[in-house]
Amino acid sequence: MKQQLNPIECYADTKIYLFCPAGYATGGPEALHQLGAQLRAIGFNAFMYYYTTPDSVDVVHKNYEKYQVPVADALENNSHNIIILPETHLAPIFDKAHKQIRKIIWWLSVVNYHIIQNGLINSLKHKNFFWLRNYFGRYPTASFARLKRHKDVWHISHSWYSQVHLLENGIEPVGRISDYMNNAFFDSVDQTAAKENIVIYNPVKNDKFLEQIISLTPTLNWMPIKDMTPAQVATTMNKAKLYIDFGFHPGKERMPREACIMHCCMIIGKNGSAAYAEDMPIPERYRFDKNEDQIAEIIIRINQCFENYDILIADFAPYREALYNEQQEFEAAVKKVFVKA
Repeated sequence: MKQQLNPIECYADTKIYLFCPAGYATGGPEALHQLGAQLRAIGFNAFMYYYTTPDSVDVVHKNYEKYQVPVADALENNSHNIIILPETHLAPIFDKAHKQIRKIIWWLSVVNYHIIQNGLINSLKHKNFFWLRNYFGRYPTASFARLKRHKDVWHISHSWYSQVHLLENGIEPVGRISDYMNNAFFDSVDQTAAKENIVIYNPVKNDKFLEQIISLTPTLNWMPIKDMTPAQVATTMNKAKLYIDFGFHPGKERMPREACIMHCCMIIGKNGSAAYAEDMPIPERYRFDKNEDQIAEIIIRINQCFENYDILIADFAPYREALYNEQQEFEAAVKKVFVKA
């Protein structure tokens, strides 16, 4: 599979605008700020361009002020410039005000793209002759068929999962750029903390399958990572022996990476990016399908992680090492994709 294709040429006067939801703190916005900061570090004119969402509060979220990427209030629509769009905000592709500017989609999430597009279609399909008008561009939803027709749009994958998904839909990305974990997580590792028989999980990203496992193991200490400060999350992860995640993993999720950095064993589903060793390099014996006939084996593996933690934690050393090298790989990937003309 191709990982790096033709680079994107940037001229001396090129301005790169990264579209980002205003005042919103989650994995995607941080990745966009990281990219903006790295582009500026290697000599490109990169700017954040914020758009509002129902969750927007301030323009620059306080968590991302440290990246020091300047904010642009307007776009210069010419063919030397570039806009970088997250896959959840693709309307600018069809906006005549951006007709000349080059466009890049950074596929931070596969699942979120489909959620947004399905929601858009559901909100419009009641209109008269919707499908016919949609075909001719009156209601331009960003289907893969339409994206392939836009030769002025380039694609960058974020995960191996998104790269596979793009290729399966007939789109070749110009490269793959992943983000990297915030240094604060590495600084929060406490190797002196005594590990306890605690299972941590994200209740927001999991569903009834994990709830069923929890109901069958009432004697285990299950601790949801919810309504905690970053310091509380770090303290909890430093104590826990095991992290379990059967969520849908729309991209390279942050919480599994945090847990691995904090020396947790891991039991993971096979949805989304979690299915790919390239995105999550853990031994296959810790990866399970979400089938009821797997639950007994999952419970056995949980107890093995508790009873033999000091031995089994070594199984996750390659993943942890990869996480410590993420920033270097990110910087190298940005240099391969964006080059000076």
